[in-house]
Amino acid sequence: MADLHARLEQLAADRPHDTALVLGRRDGSGRAITFARLVAGCREAADAFERAGVRRGHKAVTMTGDPYHLFTTVHGLLAVGAVPVLVDPGLPRADLRQCLDEVAPEVFVGQPLAHLGRTALGWARGHVRTAVVTGAAVPGLRRRLPVPGARRGGAPAGPPPVRDPLPPAPDDGLALIAFTSGSTGVPKGAEYHHSTLLGQAETLARLVGTDGTLLAGFLPVVLLGPVLGHTTVAPAVNHRAPARTPSARLVRPLLENRTEVVVGSPAVLGLLAEHCARRRLVLSCVDRVISFGAPLRAGLADALHAVLRPDAEVLSAYGATECLPVSAVSTTDARAPGAGTCVGRPLDGVAARILDAGPDGVGEIAVTGANVSPAYHARPEITAATKTATDRGVQHRTGDMGLIDGEGRIWFHGRRSHRVIGTDYVLTTEDVEAAADTLPGVRRTALVGVGAPGRQRAVLCVELTARGPGRGAAVAAVRELLDRRPEGRHVAAVLVHPGFPTDIRHNSKINRDRLADWATRRLRRPR
Repeated sequence: MADLHARLEQLAADRPHDTALVLGRRDGSGRAITFARLVAGCREAADAFERAGVRRGHKAVTMTGDPYHLFTTVHGLLAVGAVPVLVDPGLPRADLRQCLDEVAPEVFVGQPLAHLGRTALGWARGHVRTAVVTGAAVPGLRRRLPVPGARRGGAPAGPPPVRDPLPPAPDDGLALIAFTSGSTGVPKGAEYHHSTLLGQAETLARLVGTDGTLLAGFLPVVLLGPVLGHTTVAPAVNHRAPARTPSARLVRPLLENRTEVVVGSPAVLGLLAEHCARRRLVLSCVDRVISFGAPLRAGLADALHAVLRPDAEVLSAYGATECLPVSAVSTTDARAPGAGTCVGRPLDGVAARILDAGPDGVGEIAVTGANVSPAYHARPEITAATKTATDRGVQHRTGDMGLIDGEGRIWFHGRRSHRVIGTDYVLTTEDVEAAADTLPGVRRTALVGVGAPGRQRAVLCVELTARGPGRGAAVAAVRELLDRRPEGRHVAAVLVHPGFPTDIRHNSKINRDRLADWATRRLRRPR
């Protein structure tokens, strides 16, 4: 694959009138943007940044939920050699402040609400010299990005203006900073070089292909979908709370655009499956569903297969902000007895190995490939602890526990930092959860440790699917399962939780620190 700039330019030349991006509205309808219009928008954004004084090497925080503005902003900044910085605005205030202070951005680009937050809460105060607003005007901010013109019905308002081609990509160096979700502490800024972005695009293409229509259930996929040649449908997902998105916002654009590939987190895919099951709707146009962001449990996989054609695939993909994607597995191949969750073989171009393995073969998963972030921004000590130069590129310690079986498949056992360490045992989260999550009446479970590591009590928190008399039977089934399994004897308590706290980005990764605090308080209550 040529560099991202050249790929975009070639698509605009070869398929100028084909739809590159469909912008979803709240009613589920959409507005089409052609490849020619999208590339022209990137060039317009680059021109606007140059006029505003944005220069090569400037770090530019980018906060917008609008897919068109996200795409043209990020690619426009890359075109002028600036460094887009992607961070979730919904992070806890102290974490967000630390992230922005570490980056010390010269530029802030965002929708009006983001600028109001910046000024009211002091985000990156003392650093930002240039502010650019996307969308409607904000008093006091005169620099605005162009908005694509459109007439009623969603068609572009006339042919796009003639523009010079996007400039060639800068020499390989720092291109973009993407912050992690913060599920294991203060988010870290993963640095991408231009070669890293290209590596991620090439690896993602092995999962989603390079043509057809793709529904992107979360924003990062929007940045690469059109570059790969897909008509990328960006539904109006509530990106601050994806699990609360009205399901019609997903289903209508999927059906109207005859979507062949669907990419989303388990929370978003669950909305899709529930909607179709209620209406007895089969998504006959869909060839492949790919889950990102958290392990895809068997119950959700079954629910998805029930609303797809018999020959359609459901894949569970594994990766992280620092190395996305790493591997994928068809849900029909992933089921096997034993601990852990199968996440498949590494994709072509990606290598995985297990470091510091114990007698059972479980250790820390390490990944090497062109899609691996080479460093963390302004975190030299964490970079030194997790990154190692090899003759195949940078090796990244993921912080995930797992093993690689005799067939080369990776088995995920949970985060290293989420292990429960008692006086005479160590449990990884998947030792228990992968089996408990399959029980009737159980939506999901989470193993947490109460107390100091080395003296922790193992507590299994359980989220049930429904209220009523069946709850007792579901909890009894969990206890029976624990009694049958060797690791189950270490679980000191089973607690029913009304609804697990999760990450902002996917609504799928469980916030185990908060859950452990809750379990601690519950266990202290008098019975």
